[in-house]
Amino acid sequence: MDTARLDALLAATTRLGASALHLVPGRAPSLRVQRRFVEGDETAVEVADVEELTRDMMFSDHRELLEKQGFVEVLYVSRSGARYRATVALNNGVTSLVLRPVPAESPQLAVLEMPEQVGAFTRCRQGFVAVGGFFGAGKSTTLAAIVDACNGDGGRHIVSLEDSIQVVHQNSASLLHQREIGRHVVSAAEGVRQAVAFGADVIVLSEIRDFQTLDAVLTASESGCLVFAGVEAGSIVGVLVAMTSLAAVEDRPRMRTRLAKSLRGVTAQSLLHRSHKDGRVPVVEVLVVSPAVRTALRAGRLQDLATIMRRCRGLGMQTTDIALRGLLNRHAVTEEEALLHANNREEVLTRHPVR
Repeated sequence: MDTARLDALLAATTRLGASALHLVPGRAPSLRVQRRFVEGDETAVEVADVEELTRDMMFSDHRELLEKQGFVEVLYVSRSGARYRATVALNNGVTSLVLRPVPAESPQLAVLEMPEQVGAFTRCRQGFVAVGGFFGAGKSTTLAAIVDACNGDGGRHIVSLEDSIQVVHQNSASLLHQREIGRHVVSAAEGVRQAVAFGADVIVLSEIRDFQTLDAVLTASESGCLVFAGVEAGSIVGVLVAMTSLAAVEDRPRMRTRLAKSLRGVTAQSLLHRSHKDGRVPVVEVLVVSPAVRTALRAGRLQDLATIMRRCRGLGMQTTDIALRGLLNRHAVTEEEALLHANNREEVLTRHPVR
């Protein structure tokens, strides 16, 4: 596939407001427009097309990661200067490619309609905040908005560590360094350790994937840094289970104790379709770590967290069902959409009766 055809497809992506361009061998290029796919043109993508495009996008470490885990994310910059988050995946030995537009400007928490408590976390001076969400849930955008929020504080030194630098933040009041894992640092864990050595006040990490990285994050927060890090999980309990499970079984009680001491908060998000206009809106679960939360976490009683979150809404906590009820009351989503994501349908509808 030549660059002229790719540029035409990417221009169509922008024109139609599509969230992604899918290039799958054997199928015509597909644009993801809201809930449906639209063909970009009529010519089927060939295996050689994708291989040619991805060959120029990836470095050797990207290729090694692709072979190891079956997918890799890289940054693609078009000839027009527009930036795209490119996901290269291997399926039965065949390479496919998905390109998602990256905002030209730094996202902001208020514009993203994140709960106020997320912004409050950025004003902490020390500790660890875990940001949960599955792939495509907007976790990376939220982390970029967190960097933007911290960037206005002139007394802070911020280091962001990303799998691929997608949003280039403009210099503001703070001292900000953006580093790419695999390019500027050999690993996420080493990047966190170097950030501490550099004297960082705030560290923002794209994702925790292994015990070494989690250990480095907790050590950084214990030494006085404020650390935000992504975790691949769809709920607050899922985030905590995912992190605890990175430790050996015999070390998990100690890991829960370290988490209980270092954590300042946990969020978990997903994206829902809006009811009256294009686009999506986040539904966000928020846990603010209080003495009751620390006690439950140390004891491994994660099933108690939902009750604590309902009881302590005044501290900024909310469950998914509380967040869904808020979206319904604002008429941001339809009742049908909300119930698809509800844990307790009756709780979502109790204070939002069917009309």
